[in-house]
Amino acid sequence: MPRYVWLSFPLDVDGPRPPAIPAPSLTPLSTVAKDAASVQVLTVANHTGTHLDTACHVVEGGVQITEFAPEELIFSQPVVVELKLNDGQVVMPEDLIPHQEALKTTDFALLRFGAGAIRRSDKPRFSQRMPGLGIEAAQWIRRECPQLRALGLDVPSLACIAHLEQTMRAHNVLLEGEGRRFLVIEEMNLEHDLNGLREVRINPWLVKDMDSGPCTVVGVID
Repeated sequence: MPRYVWLSFPLDVDGPRPPAIPAPSLTPLSTVAKDAASVQVLTVANHTGTHLDTACHVVEGGVQITEFAPEELIFSQPVVVELKLNDGQVVMPEDLIPHQEALKTTDFALLRFGAGAIRRSDKPRFSQRMPGLGIEAAQWIRRECPQLRALGLDVPSLACIAHLEQTMRAHNVLLEGEGRRFLVIEEMNLEHDLNGLREVRINPWLVKDMDSGPCTVVGVID
């Protein structure tokens, strides 16, 4: 029997977040005690917690998540790539080349920096000092990984927060292009033993005209 694991974190009002992202809030609108039913108001920036970026995050008129069909959010050839790098390090092609054989045929590459433990123990470090992809690494992925449809990371952003000028445009490299249907999933939960991972399923918030948004991700393990 397969085993199912969450590859996403619950949205948490006290969770870590990049400096530019405001804290979410969850407030009562009605309560069981007073109104016989509980209703809450969630206020959250769409790039909070485990979330996905689509092309319209960085491209005017780019593809939105509501334009993806459900079957496009199921990945049957996932690969986990271990990248043990220093704080604030920018990922370059030479960091990816040792994994190129696996990356050439995968449809979903999961870059595991080992950030989960840091997320739990040191929120400022996780939010501000994790590695991220350099533009050159994104160009290498775009050129060398023709089957790739999604890239997931266990850090808060594809970009390295400490070096945004070197890394932010990595989003554009991966997401730009006429009708480009590619996904970047940030702040994933990759702490599980993922040996035998055979499928990944992404379940996004479907909000019309929202450029990106929180999502839940499920891994299927043999």
